[in-house]
Amino acid sequence: MAIRLGFIGTGGVAQGHMQRLTGMAEVEGVGYVDALADRAEAAAEKFGGKAYRSVEEMVGEANLDGVVICTPPFAHGAGIEEPVCEAGLPFLIEKPVALDMGTARQVEAWVKAKDLATVVAYKYRWDDHVNKARDMLADKIVGLVHGDFWGGLPGTPWWRVMAESGGQLVEQTTHIVDMARYLCGEIEAVQALYALRGLQDVENLDVPDVGTVNVVFASGAVGNISNTCMLQGWGTSGLRVMAKAFTLEVRGSLLSWAGAEGSDSFTQSQDGYMGEDVAFIEAIKGNRSLINTDYADGVKTLAATIAANVSAAEGGRLVKVSEVG
Repeated sequence: MAIRLGFIGTGGVAQGHMQRLTGMAEVEGVGYVDALADRAEAAAEKFGGKAYRSVEEMVGEANLDGVVICTPPFAHGAGIEEPVCEAGLPFLIEKPVALDMGTARQVEAWVKAKDLATVVAYKYRWDDHVNKARDMLADKIVGLVHGDFWGGLPGTPWWRVMAESGGQLVEQTTHIVDMARYLCGEIEAVQALYALRGLQDVENLDVPDVGTVNVVFASGAVGNISNTCMLQGWGTSGLRVMAKAFTLEVRGSLLSWAGAEGSDSFTQSQDGYMGEDVAFIEAIKGNRSLINTDYADGVKTLAATIAANVSAAEGGRLVKVSEVG
């Protein structure tokens, strides 16, 4: 019997999930909802199933086994996750899980009340080179961490509006923040400085285009994560970790390391995007062992990035992550 999925949000990122999931022999796409009705119709025509006018209508009529949520950060909450949770449906959700901590904590409570299986699409957690890095760091005392996400301005109009995306750290560099948590442990405090330096002439843009965040880990390790969206024709993102007589770096699909026993590298061979989707289907079937990050864990990454926004707004004050709720 096929696993019946509904999709909330049918844009570019959602298309990847639809392609991978409906390509699995046991999975069927049966419902699609989007703020742009014609986009939901196009998805239904391409992948099979029906476009619905609302989440409530789809959840009530489509006989779903699970839901994939790929909406912008500002759309989360009562109109999206609440009907999904009320129906007791497992869900996979794109990062970040919300735009603010109040919404995230409310959804977290709904998930907990129903004991729902959830997957947050932090794809690095399913990349085999990242998991190899995690294993290599398991017996080491991490001292210094450096992360970056340097690239250009996404074309999506809502991305450049702080009140809709939360800015680059919350919406995009969150992948690097989450990988830092995954490899190096919980983030306890942050200190951030942002600026708008190169994109002042972009219409309807109020997000900073450069930012740097000092990070204090619960272990005592310290680090820095920086980002920019003002580049053209070049970009990179990655994370370097330093321990006593040892360093490793994840950059793109390559893990490289050097230490007392020499240096080497490992190229990614397992796709994290597929890994997160497989983990979701397995969770629907009752096996949650492949979930490398669930909703509650995704809230912790959101909290670190929200704390950085608070710090930047307050002139670079050191902000404990626990302060933001």
